[in-house]
Amino acid sequence: MLINLAATCAYSFYIYSLKSDAVRQEVDRRLHSATAAAPLMLPRDYFDRATAPGAIGSAEYRRLLSDFDRYCQTVGLRYLYVFMPVGERLVYLMDSATPAEVQRGHYGRYFTPYSGPISTLKNILAEGQPRFVEYRDAYGEFRSLFVPGVTADGRPYLIGADVGTGYIASQLRGALRQSLFIGLATFSVGLMLSLLLTWQLSRPVEALVSGVRRIEAGDYSARVAWRSGDELGQLATSFNTMSGAVAEREREMLRLAFVDPLTGLANRTRLIEAIESHLVGEPAHFAVVLFDLDQFKYINDYLGYQVGDAAIAALGRRLAGALGSAGEVCARLSGDEYAVLFPETDLRRLPERLARIQAMLAQPVVVAGQRLELGASMGVALYPEHGDSGDLLLRHAEVAMYAAKRQHQSHALYDPGLEQNRQTQLALLSDLRNAVAENQFVVCYQPKVRMKDGEIDAAEALVRWRHPERGWIPPGDFIPFAEQTGRLRAITQWVIDDVLKRSVEWERDGICIAVSVNVGMSDAEDATFVDFVEDALLRLQVDPSRLCLEITETGGMSRQVELMGNLERLRRLGVRLSIDDFGTGYSSFAYLAQMPVHELKIDRSFVQALDYKFENVSIVRSIIELGHILGLQVVAEGVETESAWQALAVMGCDEAQGYLVAKPMPAEEFARWYLATPMLPYTPPDMSVYDADTLPEVLHQLSGVRAPDNG
Repeated sequence: MLINLAATCAYSFYIYSLKSDAVRQEVDRRLHSATAAAPLMLPRDYFDRATAPGAIGSAEYRRLLSDFDRYCQTVGLRYLYVFMPVGERLVYLMDSATPAEVQRGHYGRYFTPYSGPISTLKNILAEGQPRFVEYRDAYGEFRSLFVPGVTADGRPYLIGADVGTGYIASQLRGALRQSLFIGLATFSVGLMLSLLLTWQLSRPVEALVSGVRRIEAGDYSARVAWRSGDELGQLATSFNTMSGAVAEREREMLRLAFVDPLTGLANRTRLIEAIESHLVGEPAHFAVVLFDLDQFKYINDYLGYQVGDAAIAALGRRLAGALGSAGEVCARLSGDEYAVLFPETDLRRLPERLARIQAMLAQPVVVAGQRLELGASMGVALYPEHGDSGDLLLRHAEVAMYAAKRQHQSHALYDPGLEQNRQTQLALLSDLRNAVAENQFVVCYQPKVRMKDGEIDAAEALVRWRHPERGWIPPGDFIPFAEQTGRLRAITQWVIDDVLKRSVEWERDGICIAVSVNVGMSDAEDATFVDFVEDALLRLQVDPSRLCLEITETGGMSRQVELMGNLERLRRLGVRLSIDDFGTGYSSFAYLAQMPVHELKIDRSFVQALDYKFENVSIVRSIIELGHILGLQVVAEGVETESAWQALAVMGCDEAQGYLVAKPMPAEEFARWYLATPMLPYTPPDMSVYDADTLPEVLHQLSGVRAPDNG
């Protein structure tokens, strides 16, 4: 009996040891898997942006936090976090255990979740080797794995994963209870049955040990073929269930690491891996095409993000069905941005590849009963001309894509000059932040002449940037860029404020003219901009009729109701309103009759063509007649020749401005020019009353442009 008891106790202890080791190994594997998965769940540039204040937005941080928290719940971890050393402190980058703090907006601070000596973490970073650490704090006891890493630019970081020792203890207590139960059952059977049972159970134990070793080696398909109903059979079933769950989690981790969950397409990591694998085969040529959907934010803004996500998913299915043969890889990178790898593609075959993408985008997507027309701007990088790595080719394709957007083209091929232009724009963006505060802008004034009597009763304010290092920067270089980056509003408000102050000074000197200021369509659609104009007029005590706001007609009208309401409000204030660049926008005739404006300006492209293109005479005359029918003043800009001046006067144009009268001048020079009573070109009488058959011949005699032969 004593021998039987001793053998039973020894065997029970052996079983308990096996289960204890299996529990600890399973916990350690969880920690290893978690620390390996953490970098894959973060964007590639996360470490570069996370240490910069404000670079990680609250929405992005919450999304990543949700991914970390969901992962921890899936794999049974307590905490998963990432931090980076900066000086003597640790910069917190991500922690699945701080949702309450994130809800209050406190993220991006310095702290360490480890309650032991900070030197331990520094030693791990210095050694560059993973280390298990067990510690206790106010929340309990934990077993942690700290894994050091290094970013692409050589900065160290540390990933930590925790599991509570309470979980381990509960598993071990279960193992102990089961071992004691086996011991009692074995002891009751007797010595002979114990020996027989020991012999019978030696085989499954060996199978379990073998399975544990296979899992330890990374083979998660290990299974124990033991189907008995006893405790070892249950242990084998538990082992099989555990190994199956680990294998499933491993597959899910790989899926999350390489597949976009919304579309089922490859993600950025998978695409770069495909490009690098393609490079191993030393191909002669291939192309990387990157594109995003034009104006897609309006779908999210007006139809909701659910419709936007559904549209992206539908487009993803369409791309997956059409792009995937002969080694092609289509990936969704982020938001509405996609990329395609086209093998065996050079400059000669590129048009056919791009035509395939355009054909797919030309077909509307129907979501929730809405028919959505999707367009895209594409950027192309070719191997080997534009790069020899996946990251470089993707970056160059992105540079080309943004060039296509700026140039309003369907696609653009990467050119090194685009990179230089992008760097210049980034430098301008940084400088624009300080340009208004440091008073680097200068307002120049170009007079507008009333053609019937030669009276100078208005001028247009044109902003110029006097950069302290680059000198004078043309408006065409910074105005579009300021509009894209949202900084044009501050410049426009500064110009209006400066113009109103100047109007007060000029009125004291006897210069009583209206000054026009260019305003973007986005400003005109915003009620807060109207509030600013009203406050400025009251603050400076300026007659509202001295201010004319020129709305750029080529800007897209996305909020018609708000625009019309704001224009009505400005008109009631007494501010004059004008439509700028008339004739170049798609919405001119559809909305002009509804807009409460006072004047329209003929675009300079039509005016300057009067000297050499007779067809423009009819166009300009039609615009003037249309403006007069609607009761509007008509202003011609870009008048540079006397023949154009005289032709406009004959056609009944109300006002003109251009280099023929004067170039834009700083305020002091303009005042001197105005008070000097400048000489103006000869103005013939208004002959707009002539009929359509007689007027062309008169204009022909004035301008020297040959009238077309009508047969």
